[in-house]
Amino acid sequence: MKDGMSILVVDDKKDLARGVALVLGELGSDITVTHSAEEALAAMEESPTDLVLSDMKMPGKDGLFLLDTVRERWPRTRVILFTAFATIESAVDAMKRGACDYLTKPFNNDELLLVVRRALKAIQDEDEIARLRVELRATRGFQGIYARDRQMAPVIESIRRLAPSNATVLIAGESGTGKELVACAIHAESMRASGPFVAFNAAALPESLVESELFGSRKGAFTGADRDRKGLFLEAHGGTLFIDEIASMPLSLQGKLLRALQEREVLPVGSASPVQVDVRIVSATNLDLRRMVREGKFRNDLYYRVSVMRIHLPPLRERIEDIPLLASLFLERMAPHGSVPKRLSSRALRLLISHDWPGNVRELQNVIERAALMARGEDIGPADIVLEDDDLGWHPEEIEGLAYEEAKRRTLERFQRRYVEQIVAQCDGNLSAAARMAGITRAALHRIVKRLGIAAHDDDALRGDGRGDGLEDKTEET
Repeated sequence: MKDGMSILVVDDKKDLARGVALVLGELGSDITVTHSAEEALAAMEESPTDLVLSDMKMPGKDGLFLLDTVRERWPRTRVILFTAFATIESAVDAMKRGACDYLTKPFNNDELLLVVRRALKAIQDEDEIARLRVELRATRGFQGIYARDRQMAPVIESIRRLAPSNATVLIAGESGTGKELVACAIHAESMRASGPFVAFNAAALPESLVESELFGSRKGAFTGADRDRKGLFLEAHGGTLFIDEIASMPLSLQGKLLRALQEREVLPVGSASPVQVDVRIVSATNLDLRRMVREGKFRNDLYYRVSVMRIHLPPLRERIEDIPLLASLFLERMAPHGSVPKRLSSRALRLLISHDWPGNVRELQNVIERAALMARGEDIGPADIVLEDDDLGWHPEEIEGLAYEEAKRRTLERFQRRYVEQIVAQCDGNLSAAARMAGITRAALHRIVKRLGIAAHDDDALRGDGRGDGLEDKTEET
């Protein structure tokens, strides 16, 4: 039986109510005693309970009234009724109205405990089934979004909440976090799901072509326009237009985009007549649009138009629990049909979890696909994992404009982190073995690991053997 389950005993006969509570005390549950239906409902208003045991015949409101009220207001709560005036009809009526069981007074302690244990077990089973269903949905993914980490729960909830509306949505997040997947999910969950979903990357085309690509053009409007073009707004008519990297939209065209959003019409290049469109706009950016507004690089009025509702996608480094899930998913997709996917060893998984993932999910997918191709056996080890910064080399963009001592500190810390992550992963998290591999003392390595927050265990530290105290410890920062 799970801890913390609560039981409410309701009987106008105080001695009987206390006796029932005393017997149920051995279950380890939180027992509350009340003496009327009204008192019981007041107690549940303050703190809903898992199980109610109530007499059927009481002054004022009876047990059937309490049953009906509890089932309506707290459908998860189970109710057991008991009475000294049992009839087949009353028992059948109580069960039809939602009672989970029925006891006839006088009842013995064993019978009471049996019925209550059965009810509590049923509650526990329902909770477990609900938990498994949530986990299964998370594993299968929501509209192509696979997530288990709690950081993604607000994202999924926002999609469910915003999708049915027609509001414009701005998705903010680093490159590679899956912003287009979120846009697709919004479309799929919306009333426009049967319409087209059209994606446009504002940074993918030169400025001279963006206008005709979005709004369309008429034949002869410019050199090479040998026919009329509908444009993406018209292609998305009745559906959703996703504008990725909207921060790259040329300033000269932002006014036309604003007009399209406000007036629900577009003016094709070379045309004097606007065309009505019915399109929902979802846009995405990996830059700070508010800062761009302050710098005069993005129109203030357009910003407020495209960001009526906002969704923030957390980077992968903040979604640690999603890394094993996504890695396994990518391995399954790579496996030939009918074959068993390759597996990540614990050391390889530890290396993935400790990485910062500047490229986010896209980078993880590339790393996993490369590792699956490099691994000779069925298991993928640390040697098969090639990360973008595994060269431990010089990255001048990270220290540009810094003073010498600060630049030195950051460079050394970067080297330490990547070097220690690799040797700790290779030694399966054992600090003593990793220290021997690195040629430094366990104490020195332990301080580095603790300061950098790297996951590891240290058997020697548990023994308290005192090794590693000496001059060599002073070299850890050099």
